[in-house]
Amino acid sequence: MFGFVTVKDGQRIAVWDRKGKVEFVDGPRRMFIYDRTIQDMVHFSAGSEQYLAVEYQDGHCENIAGPAAVWYDPVHHKQIDVKQALAINSHEAVVVYKRTDETVARRVLSGPAVYVPCENEWLHKFSWHGADPKDPYRKIPRALNFSRLRTIPDQMYYDVSRVRTSDDALVEVKLMIFFELVEVEKMLDQTHDPIADFINAVSADVIDFVSGLSFEGFKQHIEQLNKLETFENLNYRAQRIGYKINKVVYRGYKANDKLQEMHNNAIETRTRLKLEAETESQAQELADLKLQREAQRDLQKQEMEQKSQQHKLKLEKLAHEETLRKLEAEQKCELAAKQNSNELELRYLQAANAEEVKHLQATNNEKVNYLKAIEGMQVDLTRYLVAQYQNPDKLIRIADDKSPQLHLHN
Repeated sequence: MFGFVTVKDGQRIAVWDRKGKVEFVDGPRRMFIYDRTIQDMVHFSAGSEQYLAVEYQDGHCENIAGPAAVWYDPVHHKQIDVKQALAINSHEAVVVYKRTDETVARRVLSGPAVYVPCENEWLHKFSWHGADPKDPYRKIPRALNFSRLRTIPDQMYYDVSRVRTSDDALVEVKLMIFFELVEVEKMLDQTHDPIADFINAVSADVIDFVSGLSFEGFKQHIEQLNKLETFENLNYRAQRIGYKINKVVYRGYKANDKLQEMHNNAIETRTRLKLEAETESQAQELADLKLQREAQRDLQKQEMEQKSQQHKLKLEKLAHEETLRKLEAEQKCELAAKQNSNELELRYLQAANAEEVKHLQATNNEKVNYLKAIEGMQVDLTRYLVAQYQNPDKLIRIADDKSPQLHLHN
């Protein structure tokens, strides 16, 4: 190449001479080029949630966490890639392997964190049983592929199919299992697929439970499938691999078509009879209720009539008491009037008697004074009085043949 070349601000170029030596030129700059080759350099940058994976010509690699920027160096760099860092939430964890010389170490990194691998580290890839896309209640191998473990309580649906009862009835038991990862290291050491272990253990428990019961007995004791004590194998295996079973929920069962049809008919018949019994019971209860309400109404009427009669008697009693009170008041008034009249009459008589007594006393006094005056004149009062009262008002005679006679003149 021959001529002037302008390198802009923020750019970098590599200038190769005829001998293969390279010179890196950063802008802004203007230079004359003669018999040399120019190569534009690529600038790689990573944000805060990214990192740069730099592969060198000598084979080693280096991961540079962002924010960072690197110019591609054709002499030393083989390849540079901008990759996304792994964000780990607070309820997640990753398993990291690191090679040092001839040994490999393992560690568990729990969130929250942003993981940027070193050049000699890699993540554990999990491949577990998962839901079949065609049937979510059926589990198939290697359906779940991930690197981040969930450390919070989780759940899964599983249907234990083709379980035979003691009377050879085939049923499918539907369950929902709630579990929680509590020891990651123990899980890594004891199992490669915990979901498969859960499936095998719960299938063994269900088969053991159903096989000892008839179909009718299975329906009668079906509530036992909601208790953790029924699933001994599941609990034991979960503890061995670092998990905890929180709860198992029974979601129902499904029998074969003929048995299910017979069972549906029986359910329909029982439901119909139950509804008829409930209808009749409700009719009887309604009749009893009507009779009870009528009896209550009669009792209320009797109570009302009794209260009305008591009220009437009370009014009559009050009226009679009022009449007696009026009579008593009238009698008291008459008695008081009579007492007043008698008192007035008594006072009048007393006053009259007092006047008469005064008059008698005055008359007697005049007589006494008169007699005293006569006596002063040397008159014999006895003879005077006998002469004045010759004819007595009363004559009392005391007669006796042997004694002398006595005459008293009043």
